[in-house]
Amino acid sequence: MKKEVVVIGLGYVGLPSVVNHVKNGHQVTGFDIDQRKIDLLNQGVSDIDTVSDKTIMTLKEKGVIFTADEKMIKNKDVYIIDVPTPIDSNKIPDLSYVEAAVKLIIDKVKIGSLIVLESTTYPGTTEEYLVEKFSSLGYKIGTDLFIAYSPERIDPGNTQSLKAKIPRIVAGFSEGCLIQAQAFFGSHVTAVTDLKTAELAKIYENTFRLVNIALADELQKISDDLRIDVGEVLAAAATKPFGFMKFTPNLGIGGHCIPVDPYYLTWLMETRGIKTPLIDTAGKINDSMLDYYLQQINDYVTGNKQTMTSMTIAVLGVTYKKNVADIRMSSVMTLIEKLKTMGAHVVAFDDVLHNYHHKSQEEIRSLAGKYQQLKTFDLVIYAVDHDSYENKKPMIIENSQLFYDLTTA
Repeated sequence: MKKEVVVIGLGYVGLPSVVNHVKNGHQVTGFDIDQRKIDLLNQGVSDIDTVSDKTIMTLKEKGVIFTADEKMIKNKDVYIIDVPTPIDSNKIPDLSYVEAAVKLIIDKVKIGSLIVLESTTYPGTTEEYLVEKFSSLGYKIGTDLFIAYSPERIDPGNTQSLKAKIPRIVAGFSEGCLIQAQAFFGSHVTAVTDLKTAELAKIYENTFRLVNIALADELQKISDDLRIDVGEVLAAAATKPFGFMKFTPNLGIGGHCIPVDPYYLTWLMETRGIKTPLIDTAGKINDSMLDYYLQQINDYVTGNKQTMTSMTIAVLGVTYKKNVADIRMSSVMTLIEKLKTMGAHVVAFDDVLHNYHHKSQEEIRSLAGKYQQLKTFDLVIYAVDHDSYENKKPMIIENSQLFYDLTTA
C-alpha cells in the first residue's frame, strides 16, 4: 500500500533511503535542516556519491519533495529518522540529533503513524528517546502510534548497494509495531525479539569490523619489524576458502561508523559497570596507527638522506575511504596537519572529493591527470587508492622523486 513517507536527514543514509522508498512506490518527502543541501537537491544536484544527479532529477519527476519547511511534514503515514549519531571529544555518545528529530515530529505525527529510527545507537535509545517521549504525551504505543527500529545498512561508495535489496533487521516496541514495520519494509527483513536486540546487532556489526581491522593493524607492525610484506601475508591467508575474512591495515579508520559506533557500546557498558577490554584495546590500536605511520614515513625520508624540515610533500587522496567524497574523521587530514608541524610544506590532492564536501581549512587540489607536476615534490605519499589513481599508479610512481605507499596491503 502506498504511504506518505518523511525521511528526516538527507545525508549518506537518508538520501539513499529516499531512493529506496520511492522504488517501493511510496510518496516521499525528504527533510533536512541544511537549507544549502535542500537548495542543491531542488536544483537536481546530489552531494552524495552513491546518488547521482540523474537520480535526483528522477526522484523529483516522481514527486519527491525536498524541504527544510517543517509545515511540509505534518500528518504523514511514516517518519524515518536518519540523523547523525556522533561522539564528542571524550568519545561519549551525542544523541542531540535524535533528540532534535523527535522534537521536530512531536506535533507532526497523526494517529496511526509509524516512526522508525534507523541511526546506529546503543541498546535502549529507541525506548528512551522515542517510546518514553511519545508515551508521556498520552499516546498508546502499538495502538495510537507505532515505533520501530531498523538500522541502516548503507555502504558508502558502493553504487550497487542501491540496486539490490540489502537484508535488514527490524524490531518493534510491541507486536503491533513490528507488524506495521514489517509491512512497510517488505519481505527482505528479519524480525528480532525487541528494540534492544536490533540496536545491539547493528552496533556489533561495526564493532566486529573495528576489532578485526585493529588485528590487521597489529599484523602491519609485526610484519614491518620482521621485514615481511604484510600485503603478501594477507593475500596468502585469504586463499583459505573458509574460516578467514580479510581485513587490511589502516592509517586510522575514518568516516562516521566504525570509529564512532563501538564507543556507544563501551560508554553504555561503563555506565553499567561492565568492562569491554577487547573493544577498548582495538580502539587504542586504531588511534595509534597515525603516529606509527608518521614515524615510518620519517624513517623512510631520513633513510634517503633527507629531513622533513622544509620538505615539499604531495599527499594523494584525503578522503576516509577510497572512491568516497567524504573527509569526516579522515586520518589523512590529521596526517597532513602533523607533517606541517614537522616543518614540511604539504599539498593535498583528491580527484574524487566534491567541492560541497570540502569543509576543511586545507586546500584540496585536483591532479586532473597532470602527473608530471608530482616531479616538483620531494616526496609523494599515496594515501588513498581511489580507482582513478590506481589506474595510473605506475605513472604516479614514475613521476615521484620519493614515493611512500600507505595502501600496500
